[in-house]
Amino acid sequence: MVKRVVPLLLVAFLAWPLWSQAQNPVTVAFEVTGTPGFGAAVSVKATVTINDGSSLQGLAWSQTGGVQVALAGANTDTVSFTVPGRAQFRQHLIEVLKEPALTAAQLPPNVPVPEEHFPGGLQDRFQVVAVNPHALADAGAIVLKLTVTTTSGTYSFTKSVAVPLPWKWTTGIRNVPVGLPVLLYAPEQATYDWNLVLKPVGSNASLTDPTAQTTEFIPDVPGTYRVTITDLAGNKVRTLEIIAGLWRGVITGQDANERPIPDTACTGCHISGTPLGQFAQWKESGHAEIFTNNVKTNDHYGVNCLSCHTVGYDTSVNNGGIDDADKWQDFLNSGLLTHTGPNNWTQILAQFPEVAKRANIQCENCHGPQNSEAHARGGSYRTSLSSDVCAYCHGEPPRHGRFQQWQLSGHANYELAGEEGMSGSCAPCHTGNGFLAWAKNKFQGSSVQVTWTAEEVHPQTCQTCHDPHDVGTTSGGPTTNAKVRVMGETPTLAAGFKVTNAGSGALCMVCHNGRRGLRDDAHYNLADTSRAPHQGPQTDILVGRNMYFVEVGTPGYHSMLPDTCVDCHMEKTPPPDIISYNRGGTNHTFYASKTICSNCHTAVTAEAVQSKVAAKMEELKAAVEGKLLEAMAAQLSLGKKIDIGGLATINSIGQIKHLELTESHGRQAIQVTLADNTVLDVVTLNSVKVVPPTGSAVEILRVADPAVAKAGWNYFMVELDRSHGVHNPSFVMRALDLSLLALKTLPPGAGSLPSGAQGGGPGNGAGAVSCTTPFVYWVEVAAHAAGEAGSQWRTDLVARNLSSNDASVKFYLYTDENKHEATATVPAASQKVFEDVVALMNIQGKGSLEVCSDRPLFVVSRTYTDTGEGTFGQFLDGHIGDYGLGAGMTAELIGLRQEEGKFRTNLQFTNGGTTPAEIEVKLYNNSGQALATYTVTVPAGKVVQDLQPFKNRANQPNLGWGFAGVTVKQGTNVHVSGSVVDSRTNDPTTIPPKR
Repeated sequence: MVKRVVPLLLVAFLAWPLWSQAQNPVTVAFEVTGTPGFGAAVSVKATVTINDGSSLQGLAWSQTGGVQVALAGANTDTVSFTVPGRAQFRQHLIEVLKEPALTAAQLPPNVPVPEEHFPGGLQDRFQVVAVNPHALADAGAIVLKLTVTTTSGTYSFTKSVAVPLPWKWTTGIRNVPVGLPVLLYAPEQATYDWNLVLKPVGSNASLTDPTAQTTEFIPDVPGTYRVTITDLAGNKVRTLEIIAGLWRGVITGQDANERPIPDTACTGCHISGTPLGQFAQWKESGHAEIFTNNVKTNDHYGVNCLSCHTVGYDTSVNNGGIDDADKWQDFLNSGLLTHTGPNNWTQILAQFPEVAKRANIQCENCHGPQNSEAHARGGSYRTSLSSDVCAYCHGEPPRHGRFQQWQLSGHANYELAGEEGMSGSCAPCHTGNGFLAWAKNKFQGSSVQVTWTAEEVHPQTCQTCHDPHDVGTTSGGPTTNAKVRVMGETPTLAAGFKVTNAGSGALCMVCHNGRRGLRDDAHYNLADTSRAPHQGPQTDILVGRNMYFVEVGTPGYHSMLPDTCVDCHMEKTPPPDIISYNRGGTNHTFYASKTICSNCHTAVTAEAVQSKVAAKMEELKAAVEGKLLEAMAAQLSLGKKIDIGGLATINSIGQIKHLELTESHGRQAIQVTLADNTVLDVVTLNSVKVVPPTGSAVEILRVADPAVAKAGWNYFMVELDRSHGVHNPSFVMRALDLSLLALKTLPPGAGSLPSGAQGGGPGNGAGAVSCTTPFVYWVEVAAHAAGEAGSQWRTDLVARNLSSNDASVKFYLYTDENKHEATATVPAASQKVFEDVVALMNIQGKGSLEVCSDRPLFVVSRTYTDTGEGTFGQFLDGHIGDYGLGAGMTAELIGLRQEEGKFRTNLQFTNGGTTPAEIEVKLYNNSGQALATYTVTVPAGKVVQDLQPFKNRANQPNLGWGFAGVTVKQGTNVHVSGSVVDSRTNDPTTIPPKR
C-alpha cells in the first residue's frame, strides 16, 4: 500500500492544472484506457503540452496513494498497471478508515496535526465496520503522479483512477439491510478463524476470506446471522450477531403545518410523552423535511441526493427501499423530484404514497430496517453512540464533512475515552456513554454508574451533544436553530457556579470548567493547597471565576456573545475548506481561528493578547518556583529536611540545581534537577514534605505562605485554559499581575507557619464541628469550675476582629454532658474581652470551646485561679480551623514535672474533628526510658484532661522531670498540650506541643 496524499474527492479536479496554458509552462491531459475493476488492465496516457518553448527532457510516473500497483512504462507517456483484487482493496479500506481524512499539509493553521496513532479512526475492536462515503471513495482511488522535466524546470501533475468498490455506505449497527455486504473486523492478532455458525433458513450466505483480519458476507434473506471468532488476547470465543431485514418507511401523510404524519402502526407503541415517543420531536426536525423541502425549492435536486435523504435508496438491490416502492419509475418520470414546485410534496403523497412513505430521513436511516427481527429485540442491534451512524450522511465531503471535521477534534479521542471511560467520575465528560447517563440524571452529582464495557466506550460523539430526534432544522449562519442537549443555562457546574444566557455554549460549559468547586479568596481550601484546576477551565476564565487575588464574578465580554463558545469556535471560524462546501456550516473541529478576532476587533489581535499573557506567565512561573525554593531553604535552615516524594532527600538547598513548576494528576507539581544533573520524576507538591528531626512531616505548601499556592493555582488556570488569555483578557491579566504582586511582597522564606495559620485563617469553614461560618477557631479548654488543691478555674477569652466590618460570633462549649452555645458581636477592627466566658454562658463546668465567626479573628484565652493574693494562670491559644494533628501525626510534650507536694503535670486532648479520636500516649523519664503507654479516646468536639498521668498511669508520683510522646491513631484536628502546675500556689504553666 502507498500512503495517501490527496483524497479522491480532491484529486479528481487535479487532472488538469488549475491555471491557463498562458500562465503555465507545461499542461497535461490524461486519458484512461480500460475499465477499472478488480484484476482489470488499465493504462493512463499523458498528453504533455509545453507552453514556454522549452524542450522535454523526461517523464516519470509514480504512485502516491491507494492500493499498491506495479507500474509499467513509468518513464513513458503511457503507464499501465493491473488493478489488485478484492482482498487488497478491502484491507486498504480498513486502513483508510483508521486514518485522518486530511494530511498535515491540508489542515488549516488553527487545526493541529493529529497524533501519529490517530485516535479518531476505526477502533481496534471486534465489530461490524461502518463505512462512510468519503472513506469508500478514497479507498477506491489509485493516485498517480506524473513528473515532467523540461529544460525550464520540473513540473508535477496528479491523476486519480477511481476503482468502483462493491461495499456500500453503512452505519456500523448490527441491524442491516438484506443484499448489501457486511464487513467484520477483528483487532490485530496472530491468526483469525471467522465462522458463520448460524444463518436463516434458505440463506446461501458465506464468509469471504475467513482467515483474514477483515471478513465479509452478504445477508441474502431476512433473519439472524451469527458469526464467531477466537479472541486470542482474551482466550475466548467472540460472537457477533447481525440481523438482516427489509426497509419499510413510516410517513403516511402531512398535518396542517406540512409536517409528516407517522404510521399509526408505529405510534401505537411510540406514544408521545413517553420515553419511546420520539415522533413528536422528529417531525419538527430537519431530518423529517429534507426531501420535502428540496422537491419544492431545489432546482439541482435529483437521485444522487437520495442515498441520504430517503430510506434505503440503492438500485443495485431489492430490499424494500424507496427505489423498490410501488410506482417508483412513474414517480421519476413525473418530474416531481427534479422540477421544483410548492405543491410537489403534496402531490407525491397523493400520487405515490409508497414513495412518500420512504422519503426524508426517518427512523430506519439510523436504526436500520424496520421489517427485521431486531425491531422486537431493540437495544444494541439498532442503536449506537458511535458517530459512524451520522457519518453515513455527514461523512461525505465536501458537501457534508462534519464527521471528518469531528474526527480531527479532541472530542473524537477514543484513546482518552478508553483510559477514562470505566471510571464513574471521569466518564461523564470523557465519554458519550457517561455524559448521557449524567444528563439523564439532570447532571446531579459528579459521578455515574458505569453500565458499559470497555469495548462499548465512545468519546464525545455527535449523539453526546445532539439528540438525533430533535436536531433543529438549520445549521450555520444567522438563521441557525441547531439544538444541543443543554442550552441557555447550565446546571450547577463542578466548578461551583451556574452560567445563564450562554446559548448553545451552555453545553460546552458543562464539562469545560475547572471542576474543583469554588476557588477564590473567600474559598481557600487549606486541606487541599496543592490542587490544580482540572484540564479545560475555559468557563471559569470566560465568566471571571475561580481565581485568587482578584474580584470574581464579573463576566468577560466574550461571555456575552449570544452563543458564547459556539460563536467563535463554530460559527465565526469556518470549517476546513477541503471537507466543507464553500466553507459553509458550523466548524466541527471546534478549533477557533485566531484571524476571526478581526470580525469584531479592529485594533486588537489574538497574537497581541497572547504575547502579553505569555510574558506574564513566564514571569509568574519563575516567581512561584523561586518562592518554593525559598520556602525549602527556610525549612532547611531550621534543621529540617525536604523529602521530594521519596525520590530524594534534600539536606542543603545547594543540592537542587533547578526546580520547574508543572502539573500532574490534577495537582501542582515540580520536577527537580539535582546538582549532579540527575532529573527526578515529576512529583506533586502534596508529596513534597518538610521532615523535622522528630515528629510528623508536613507538606511544603502547608509551611509556605498561602500566596504561593494561590499564585500556582492562578498560573495553571491560565495554562490549562489554553486560550492564553483570549477568552477573558482583562481578567487574566489582572489575576497574573496581582499574583506577581503577592509573591513580590513576600519576604524571603515567608511562611514558616502552616498556610492558613497566618492572619485569621483560610475562611473556608475547615475544622468545624458545629460552626457554619467561614472562620473557625478552637480553644482547647475553657472553665468555670473547681480544680485540685482548692483551686477555682476561670477562663477569659479575647477576640480581635481583623476586618473592617462587625463580626458575628458564636461559641459552642462541649462539656462532658452537653453542647452549650452563645452569641456575641465583636466590633469592626477592635478587640473584645469575654471575662469568665463560661460563666457568661451560664455554665458551671469545663470543656472545649469552638469559636465561629463570619469575619477573621485573632483568638487567645487565659485560664487562671484566684488565690486571694492574685491570680495564677496560663494562656491557651485559639487555634485556627483544622490546624491540628491528624491520623499518623505525632507531637512531643517536653519539660513535664511530677513531684509530690511541689509540681503536678496534666495533659489535655481536644478533638476538633467530627469523628472520635484515638490517641496513643507514651510517658518517658528524663533519660528517655519508657514508663507507660496508653490510649485516650476523645469524642468529637470534646476535651479529655488526663490528670497527673505520671502518678496515676506510670506510678511515678515523684518522677521529677519527664516528657511525653503523642501519636494520633485515628481522627482529625486533634490539639494536645500539657500544663505543669505549682502545687503550692496552683500556678499553671502551659506546655505547647513540639511537632
